[in-house]
Amino acid sequence: MTYSLFKKLKPPFSMGMVITLFVFVGAIFLTLLLKPMPTWAAVVDCQASRSGASNVLYLYYPTSQDNNFPTELSGTTTGPVPAFTVSNLDPNIGTTAQIRNAISERVRLDYCEFDVQVVQATSSNGTTNPTPNDDRWQVVAIGGDAFDSRVLYGIAQDVDIGDMDEMDFGRVWADEFGQESESGGAIEGTLVGANSTLERWANAIAGTTSHEAGHNYGLGHRDSESRPSEDERQNHLMASSATSTGGLTGEDRAEDRHFSDTSFEILAGNIGLYEQTVSNWDFINPNTSTADGFSITVLVAQDAGTPSVGSVYTGGLSPWNNVDLSANGTDIFRGTEYDRYEITFIDPKNWNNGDPGEIEPGVEFHVGVGLTTNYIVRNVTLFAGDSPLELNPRVIGYTPDGSFDPATGDYHLTLSVPDPENGPLMISDVRIRHIPRTIDINEMVNNGILRGIDGRTIVPWNTRFGDSPFEFTNEATLGVANLAEPRAVDFMLTPEPGCVPGLPDIPPVEDGGIFEVNYCPEGRVLGLFPSARVYVEATVTDPNARFFDRDAGEMVTGPLSERIFIQFPGAKPDLNDNGVDDAIDIDNGTCTDTNENGVCDDAEPDRFKYAAKLVCGKQEDIDNTRLVRGFYGTAINIFNPGSETARFTKRLALSYPPEEQMAGKTFLIAEDRLPPDHALEVDCIDIEQRLFPNGLPESYIKGFVVIESDHSLDVTGVYTSRSLPVVHHSDSCGDDSCQEQHCSNYKDKHHSSKCASSDSESVSIDVEQIRERVIKSKEPPVELCPDLAVLDIGRPQVRCPQGGGSCQTKVEILIGNLGNAASGAFDLRTTFDPQASVVVNQQVSQGLMPGEQQTIVVTTPPGGNCFDPNCSISVVVDPNNRIQECREDNNTGMETTQG
Repeated sequence: MTYSLFKKLKPPFSMGMVITLFVFVGAIFLTLLLKPMPTWAAVVDCQASRSGASNVLYLYYPTSQDNNFPTELSGTTTGPVPAFTVSNLDPNIGTTAQIRNAISERVRLDYCEFDVQVVQATSSNGTTNPTPNDDRWQVVAIGGDAFDSRVLYGIAQDVDIGDMDEMDFGRVWADEFGQESESGGAIEGTLVGANSTLERWANAIAGTTSHEAGHNYGLGHRDSESRPSEDERQNHLMASSATSTGGLTGEDRAEDRHFSDTSFEILAGNIGLYEQTVSNWDFINPNTSTADGFSITVLVAQDAGTPSVGSVYTGGLSPWNNVDLSANGTDIFRGTEYDRYEITFIDPKNWNNGDPGEIEPGVEFHVGVGLTTNYIVRNVTLFAGDSPLELNPRVIGYTPDGSFDPATGDYHLTLSVPDPENGPLMISDVRIRHIPRTIDINEMVNNGILRGIDGRTIVPWNTRFGDSPFEFTNEATLGVANLAEPRAVDFMLTPEPGCVPGLPDIPPVEDGGIFEVNYCPEGRVLGLFPSARVYVEATVTDPNARFFDRDAGEMVTGPLSERIFIQFPGAKPDLNDNGVDDAIDIDNGTCTDTNENGVCDDAEPDRFKYAAKLVCGKQEDIDNTRLVRGFYGTAINIFNPGSETARFTKRLALSYPPEEQMAGKTFLIAEDRLPPDHALEVDCIDIEQRLFPNGLPESYIKGFVVIESDHSLDVTGVYTSRSLPVVHHSDSCGDDSCQEQHCSNYKDKHHSSKCASSDSESVSIDVEQIRERVIKSKEPPVELCPDLAVLDIGRPQVRCPQGGGSCQTKVEILIGNLGNAASGAFDLRTTFDPQASVVVNQQVSQGLMPGEQQTIVVTTPPGGNCFDPNCSISVVVDPNNRIQECREDNNTGMETTQG
């Protein structure tokens, strides 16, 4: 049976579609958690290597005791780390390799949608000795031991707010779960007897591993809180054991948990998403012959890296199961050179509307693909064999990344017509949803269910619908949010007074569920703007398409529509280009936002302003000196002489009414877009219909039409007036009663309902060019900020007064403030030799004034000799990023002294 997705359209171009949905069954996906991911292109392969990811998360399972791991994290002893073996847990659940693999697979699923490569490691080489050399990494060591004094399953180095540290560590005590599962333990019965299974152990250990990694990626315990639409907090990975927050039970820990919507938003902002643009399309074969091949040409920015395929639509509306992505040279688009790629659909399959891999004339089909880069659609091609067919569906290109308008604060899709020579396209039936997670590509169809690749339902933060349909030939914008609006996640963290990182200062107790580890995070927590993902659906209509009409059995010309479905990540607004989210710049005073539009004043472009005089209506009083007796009209003509679409606002500023010496009201008339070489007009009729539908507030109004534009315009005022009829007066009359009698006699004599008017009426017209005023953008203020830097690390000196084991290493470290503001107190972290991993933390309480330098002496506690045989010293100033600095890339230093 064939189902119709399309129909020929008649104005107003509505679309009726009947579809068969291919539903991805989330329950099956969940049952395969601990098995290798299936080779199914529709689902992002969570287990695949992501060598190009910006973040690397090492899951480190030592095969022997590792003395190189940091001995202290967040004030808690974490090293050395003993070997991880299944015998320390329960040898009946499987082998050590099996439990390692199960944990790693689970963590990869937790971080599947993020720009993270999860690496399973068993050797200290490249993890702790030496530490990784990736640009941004963290190591979570999973030991086969239990924590000593309290119930503690894991701990992280820090909760990083905003920009991530380049490196972090975390620690998990795997056997703590076994110890606390015993009789009287905090999670009694969870992992013993029949409950001791590979899956339950993997869920428990992996959940804590993902939890601690989440801290290092900027998440806190409060981020596990549920939205009204979400499942219970205990299902979320960042939930803690604290009973004050509805602590986790043992059964909670043994279950498959996941990140909450809030946690997902923060991770998307801090570490980025794996897939970028995900697009689906409804198409039709417009040819009179059958197609058996299809490709899409896309353009990728040359600095975006090499794209790879993240997901492919495999539902019942597509003739194919997979795609092939291949480089195909470069292309110039809108004056910029891009890398060109061909997406070719392969692997024919059974589908709803025809034979595998074949699309008959006039038949509808649906395709979709997600890439790890954003892309611009250039064209599509249908094939018969290896030969392109004559006709192809028309598409629009869209460029989501970086599409902020500094003049208005709008965040938008930039739409383009790849083939303007074939006429305009129309956009209509737009729906925009701000969503907290990625929608499964198989649900990006008409009437698709909003749910993720894990089968969980997704509830949008916000849903909006587009304005009236609009037509364009070259380029247009589709607004999806505005910086004056709040983003999905935006809050401030302030630690409790006197908060000390690490375990709270209370006596050890049997029930570890009454406390949680202190991390004392502070700062502004932001997700992407407006949300982690933006999901846009729209109808694209070619008003003059040439296509095969299956009903008529012939080629026709007329309107034909397709439906597009686009998911793309939110963004970090940085319109002043200083590497910091503009919301933070505005919040801390780095820039000002006087008009509260979410854009730093210094980032706003020059504006162009026009104030055109306006007079509308009838003035009948002969004695009124405010305006002579007459009928008045005004028309303001606006022309865009530039090469880009101009966006501008029109406002009416009344000067009358009210009476003299009083300011009149101001009204917004409209916000308009004007393409190049186009014109529009605002006149008295337009103003009355928009602003005064019940009639003008007086018989006439005066004021100004104020136009403010992001591009220079030609604005012209056309002013017309006509005198009102006047009555002939009798020279023989000396008073008003005589004049009234004269008028009455005139009416009777001439059988007229009016008195005699003047012999002629005066009409005038005046055309004036309206003066342009340029409103300059504000110059950026001088940024006042400290800049702490490690200037020098001296030669270490070792003293062993009582022989081995009493050695102390002393080193002088030169720290400077290169900025133009005082730093205030700051922390200093010094690590002596990766082999010993001796960490010394201290505070410089006086801070440094601008330009000041200070030599700080750091001495280790008694222990081993730093020279073994060489001594390496690593220094980090302000390791927790508590000070907002001009630069954050010069806070570290490292020196190795040969022994």
